[in-house]
Amino acid sequence: MDIRKVIDSIRETEVVSLCQELIRIISVNPPGDELPIAEYVAGILGKAGLEVEIIPHGPGRASLLAVLKSSRKIQPLLYSAHLDTVPLGVEKWIHEPFAAVISEGKIWGRGAADMKGGLAALIVTAMELARSGLPLRGDLILALTAGEEVDSLGATAIASRTELGPAQAVIIPEPSDNDIYIAEKGALWLELSTQGKTAHGAMPELGENAVLMMVDLIAELRKLQIPFKEHPMLGGFSMSVNTIQGGMKTNVVPDGCVVTVDMRTVPGQSHEAIIIRIKEMIAALSRRNSTFKASVKVTNDRPPVETSPKEAAVGMFAGIVEEVLGERPTPKGVRYYTDATALAPAFKAPMIICGPGDPKLAHQPNENIVIERLLQAVKIYTLTAGRFLI
Repeated sequence: MDIRKVIDSIRETEVVSLCQELIRIISVNPPGDELPIAEYVAGILGKAGLEVEIIPHGPGRASLLAVLKSSRKIQPLLYSAHLDTVPLGVEKWIHEPFAAVISEGKIWGRGAADMKGGLAALIVTAMELARSGLPLRGDLILALTAGEEVDSLGATAIASRTELGPAQAVIIPEPSDNDIYIAEKGALWLELSTQGKTAHGAMPELGENAVLMMVDLIAELRKLQIPFKEHPMLGGFSMSVNTIQGGMKTNVVPDGCVVTVDMRTVPGQSHEAIIIRIKEMIAALSRRNSTFKASVKVTNDRPPVETSPKEAAVGMFAGIVEEVLGERPTPKGVRYYTDATALAPAFKAPMIICGPGDPKLAHQPNENIVIERLLQAVKIYTLTAGRFLI
């Protein structure tokens, strides 16, 4: 049997029913609750002949590592999908969000696009390869992770497993309509705090107003020059002040104020250098006003990731997508981050994002996945495993 015959053996009913079942297993994050879906997938892949390992992360939480073993004459190929989804929000859905209803040629439900559709496609790929008995020269590794939607808990744990790598490529089925992304922005989230002194609201001169300190701090932050070089696929650096909390009562001078800042970085920028600049800015404000007190805390630090479009793995993968879809994609970049920020450096591998979901539906109500796209993804991943590993 060759890889083409493996593709011919793929059954639409199996792919669709698996995707439905994954949607029905609720793994909303927070709190996560990925253990039930990790155990369900472990059962399927273990029965198919893969070596499976559930990686616990505390009560109710887990990632899954599954390996289709080979002769290990060449480096492995890593497929990675996350098990968690974002919460529902308050808007009413057309279809019950965990019923996985099929309508209009689509499967509807939370996680359908981001990314239980992609997860199902990877699982079917591994199962079909295992059933085929085709001899592999390199391992197929599935890193199915907890916590991607919050802190990449699972990817960080798997990245520490140095015995697994290096790999030929890290392929992640984030929603892309089966297009190819090879660069993603980094994220630097900061918590800025100002510290003052309470007083009666009728005697504000006896206190130190932390909210007014924060007004000054935000004004200086918006003027701060953060150097960057425009990236051809990602554009430039961005910064947004997104939450603010301060004060306790209208008649009490506030002694504390906290804002959170979301920065998205591009290759070439140093997160450490950005933090140093902000600390210098705070120090300058303190020198100007002896009562000014502020601090900075890093709450999320993920470096940008990029793969050269000239990388051999990118060219090979683009050719496979062209074979399946009939048109060769031009590699692009995305503004968000994925588990690739942990996995690609750890596995010393080029990163490729390609998934069957519609990127516009990620985190949205009425999330769904087109069944035709889902089947295309299985073919893409199966051909890729064959070309890279056989």
